[in-house]
Amino acid sequence: MWQELFALVYRYLRGRGLSHADAEDLAQETLLVTYQHLDGIEPSKLKAWVRAVARNKHIDWARRHSRTMLVAEETDVVDDWEAPTLPADSAELQHLLSSLPAADRRLLELKYVEDRTVEEVAETLSQSVNTTKVGLFRARQRLRVLIEKERS
Repeated sequence: MWQELFALVYRYLRGRGLSHADAEDLAQETLLVTYQHLDGIEPSKLKAWVRAVARNKHIDWARRHSRTMLVAEETDVVDDWEAPTLPADSAELQHLLSSLPAADRRLLELKYVEDRTVEEVAETLSQSVNTTKVGLFRARQRLRVLIEKERS
């Protein structure tokens, strides 16, 4: 169980642009906090709880270091999606993502940043797997259009 949670947190943090060493450190801190509060966490909500702690650890880390987050390699972020190269500047990428509808941003974050399966995304959003697949496809298309407009 702990190895699976560590891998989940590590992938999430690497997807947020952290180096290997920083991601490992924050993943360990996340699991330590999880272990310390394990008695109060419902087993069915463990992964969600761990993701929330990891997100908070990342935010704290970013504030402490006051540095620009690097965008992960394109293959880490977009998986099997053939798209133009993502902007290297995380501020530019954040600007493009903020231009998307909130539902699109949420879908892309769950799938590519939190590294969830389509089934997990569907369950989180209380919708069917097919609806989730279509939503992800459309969100990626809209992001691609924004990237291409930005480069024109």
